[in-house]
Amino acid sequence: MDVYRTEEEQVEALKRWWQENGKSIIVGLVLALVAVYGYRAWNDHQQTQGEAASNLYLDLMDAVAVNEETPNEANAATVTHLIGQLKSEFESSTYAVYAALMAAKQAVVKKDMVGAEQELQWAMDNADANSPLFLIARLRLARVIAAQGGEANAQRAIELLDSAESGAYLASFEEAKGDIYLTIGRRDEARQAYKKALDSAQGSEVQRPLLSIKIDDLAQEDS
Repeated sequence: MDVYRTEEEQVEALKRWWQENGKSIIVGLVLALVAVYGYRAWNDHQQTQGEAASNLYLDLMDAVAVNEETPNEANAATVTHLIGQLKSEFESSTYAVYAALMAAKQAVVKKDMVGAEQELQWAMDNADANSPLFLIARLRLARVIAAQGGEANAQRAIELLDSAESGAYLASFEEAKGDIYLTIGRRDEARQAYKKALDSAQGSEVQRPLLSIKIDDLAQEDS
């Protein structure tokens, strides 16, 4: 402001500058405050939702334990209700995906493979595609589809396994493919899948002795 020779000129320059820029500064400050408080409100809401989903999942675990100890229609209905509540109210949470996996397991026990398929498809659709849960749901879905019998279902299951980046679950995916190939008599492809699974499991902390047995059994039957 040294370029102005009088105090009056400085005051007039400030007034002009404020008239030209004051509104945009106020708007910018308001937007910044809205962003800050909006983020805090969203973060608080997310935390509250996470805590609610976690508590509901703990209730589900308790209900499952009670139903396993004293199985009856009332206890089973409580489990079913809590699973549905988690899926409907917290569908974007990991807890809801776990609930769907649990529902699928219960359906398999009841030999309701169609119901299990629906639950596992829901789990896949709502899980993070980069998470282990997504791959677990996909692997179980493939096995449930294949368990419904028929070459068409076997092919659906194999395509489901082939279309995923299985990563650390490669051995499990290939073993599942081998099992499915074997059910429809495609022994060569089953053997190849088992060998690929065994190779990918080398050096892993998880030992898979059953894979070697499956390969040996195929070799003995073909000899």
